[in-house]
Amino acid sequence: MPPDLRTFGSAPFGDPQRTRLTGWLHEGGWPRGHMNIAELEGYLVALIAWPVGISAGAWLPPIWSERGWKVSAKIAARLRYDEFVALIIGFMQDLDRELSRQPTRFESSVLRNLNDDGRTEALHSWGRGFMTALTLGSQGFKWRSASAGDAVRHIAGSTSASAPSDPNAVEGIVNAVLTLMEQRPSRGPLGPLAIVGPPETPFGCTTPAAGENPRKSGRRPT
Repeated sequence: MPPDLRTFGSAPFGDPQRTRLTGWLHEGGWPRGHMNIAELEGYLVALIAWPVGISAGAWLPPIWSERGWKVSAKIAARLRYDEFVALIIGFMQDLDRELSRQPTRFESSVLRNLNDDGRTEALHSWGRGFMTALTLGSQGFKWRSASAGDAVRHIAGSTSASAPSDPNAVEGIVNAVLTLMEQRPSRGPLGPLAIVGPPETPFGCTTPAAGENPRKSGRRPT
């Protein structure tokens, strides 16, 4: 059964898990057209930055190149399936934390620290994954702002096979993703956005009114 991310909890995702997932996706035995790690990152980033409101049963199978709820024979055994899904969810949670951090430049991205040839191939894969996620929704650009539409078009243009070589392509993609993150209505499959309340005032302290000098008011500065 597809996992329920509302009850799944936090999944660890550090260097060992990243290495494990990257190697696993590189192995043989997957259906033709399954995602590599760059394509997967683009796919998961789109799901959390451009939420399309679909269930895990719809967004997980495209990772192993299936449609509908069908599990690849590569991970059909229960223990392997559980491990793989935990890695995917951990990766998604890690991406959400990284992209939500202020300030962030998405330094953990697989697009970083690649040579020119490797970066070009990774960009194409990343963009393919990103656009695959967007096609899972049926509303297209409906209810999206002009800047969000421009950000998506920039990602599509920068990662297409016909895109000219650009040493600043990764930075441009990161900026476009951050534009989408600022406007997202939810965290996609990870659930609603975290509610950030006003900063707490220490007990016994009050906040001066706007324009009031705390020294003259007799109040303790906060």
